[in-house]
Amino acid sequence: MAPAPASAGAWIAPEGGQEIWTNVAGAREDLYFFESSAYLEAPLGESTSFVAAPWVEQSYDAPEGWRAEAVVGVKRTIFRNADTVMALQAGALWISHPSRECDEGGAELRWLGGRSYDNGAFFNLEAATRALGGGCGSERADVTGGLRFAGNWLALGQVFFDAPHDGEETVKAQLSLVRFRENGRGIQLGLRVRVDGAEEAALVLGFWGPVGDRDD
Repeated sequence: MAPAPASAGAWIAPEGGQEIWTNVAGAREDLYFFESSAYLEAPLGESTSFVAAPWVEQSYDAPEGWRAEAVVGVKRTIFRNADTVMALQAGALWISHPSRECDEGGAELRWLGGRSYDNGAFFNLEAATRALGGGCGSERADVTGGLRFAGNWLALGQVFFDAPHDGEETVKAQLSLVRFRENGRGIQLGLRVRVDGAEEAALVLGFWGPVGDRDD
């Protein structure tokens, strides 16, 4: 099963939605790999949004040289006040190369919570459970801490945990900076490494912005 997509994070998007396109280039145990992923969130109402998160990896150790997955679903805010928000997300899941006893299709249920602070810092936690046809299950958790500073800069520290059905558990850490322009679009540069004893390191390049807005 594919490792956890280490995107820029999937917290509650700002009003009007959000796009995050991420490219990753790295090496694990002397083999190179390349990842491309997207996180798209568009509002459907005051408390509900549509979410899509495709991911693909090209690597020599993957079946047929590639693997991919995608989640398409709906996120619903269940609590919000001035500094705290919680949401539930449910969606359809597709995985390209499951183990023999598993189907490619299934479902994902995700809980998301976040808190912001007066100094520009924020903290987000996500926990997801996944189920594929054939009785295969897995879990994921993402932790993000961030700080907005100097008006248009965002510093991020993230940890990604993945416990797949048919593979080893992985823990990855990522540090990155995002610089935003006046139109709300931003560029992200970062470094991601495995912190569970395995050898893996990668560079991260991401592009952030409002959904569907291509104006400079």
